[in-house]
Amino acid sequence: MKKKSVDYLNGKLFPMILKFSVPAAISLLITAVYNIVDRMFVGNFNGTSALAGLSVCFPLSYMMMAFALMCSSGGSTFFSLFSGQNEKGKMNKSFGNAFVLVSFFEILLTVILLIFPHPILKIFGVTETSYVYALEYYRIVALGCLFQGFSQLFCDFVRVSGKPILGMCVTGIGAVTNIILDALFIIVFDLGVVGAAWATVIGQIFSALFGAYLVFGKKTQVEISKGIFRLERKLCLQIISCGLSFWVAQMAMGFISLVYNSQLGKYGGDIAISVYAVVSSIMTFVIMPASGISQGIQPIVGNNYGSGNYKRVMQTLAKATIFSVSVTCFIWLIVLIFPKQILAAFGGTEEMFNIGITGLRINFCITPVLGFVMLATTFFQAINRPVPSILITVLRQVVFLVPFIFIFPIFFGINGIFFAQPISDLIATMLSLCLVIKERKRMSSSHNQNFS
Repeated sequence: MKKKSVDYLNGKLFPMILKFSVPAAISLLITAVYNIVDRMFVGNFNGTSALAGLSVCFPLSYMMMAFALMCSSGGSTFFSLFSGQNEKGKMNKSFGNAFVLVSFFEILLTVILLIFPHPILKIFGVTETSYVYALEYYRIVALGCLFQGFSQLFCDFVRVSGKPILGMCVTGIGAVTNIILDALFIIVFDLGVVGAAWATVIGQIFSALFGAYLVFGKKTQVEISKGIFRLERKLCLQIISCGLSFWVAQMAMGFISLVYNSQLGKYGGDIAISVYAVVSSIMTFVIMPASGISQGIQPIVGNNYGSGNYKRVMQTLAKATIFSVSVTCFIWLIVLIFPKQILAAFGGTEEMFNIGITGLRINFCITPVLGFVMLATTFFQAINRPVPSILITVLRQVVFLVPFIFIFPIFFGINGIFFAQPISDLIATMLSLCLVIKERKRMSSSHNQNFS
């Protein structure tokens, strides 16, 4: 086996965290651009109802990413673990099996979405005024499931092969394409939500093609052969189990957006739903850097855990936590100081300002803690301990949050809906801290390591 270009086991930790985290964070932010740019163009050029239609369809992106991340993160985690054990054959099979799983799940999702558009949109909480816009966008974007899945898969495996910048370029090419086509289709050709949808799908296709060129063109550590695509039941179950926390997280976020749309529609109509479109878009800009740092430490944690270097695993988590919370604080301050300007960028009106300025500030009041929560969920996934990761995600995004969304507005009106997320996040932070401390003690006890 060729010598690795990255010394995961002995290299300086913080420079290595930066090397992998920054491109991963940028890559995820670029992925977020797909939906956010659509919203900004449509909100400014097609009005509030069209923006609400796109917001209603936002769960689609979560569903696509749920299956993509489950397979790609699970596969890339085992790729790193097998790399630490110097098991080249198993590394290749982890890619091949993840590739087949992504293909199966994304094609199945596309078929289901296209067969049942009306009941699904009803579940999404579409309103009468936004229905026509939502349906147009939905039918086209549903065609991009497979390409979105491949983009994420190729990006993850390029990154864990020691080439994080090229991994970032996989999504970057699609995002640039999407932005250019949004301007062309919406402003020049006046295609509205149809133009936004086609811009998104074409961007995903470009990302998938470039990713395929890198992986199948022998630009990564993956060695392609027919045998690696033969499904192995045990490996498939391991990949799905390991990546299940990401599936739960994405599906929970999609489910939560449905709950938000339902409650906001009840208390504030299309205006409130449009405000949530902005809130969720900006929240993406908070979560994605934290997620990027989490994904950035995945190969470092995976290789060291696979090699039995448990002290270095915990050191990586500690340094990444400081970095992640610092980055999140910066975005948090921008949101608190400039909420009106942020809403204006999405075509905000005075009605949106009345609800949105306070809503943004409430929703983001304790955002810095998310840096640690995101790291904790990925940390457990990276060491192939999915149960704590799934527990944190389910409790934070479903068990705590959903009741709060229904209960708080009874006492605090529409602002109560925005209070639900920060309170849920605070509880999840305390839970994450307890689970990480417990895991640290388990490593210390099992392997007699000194982590002090």
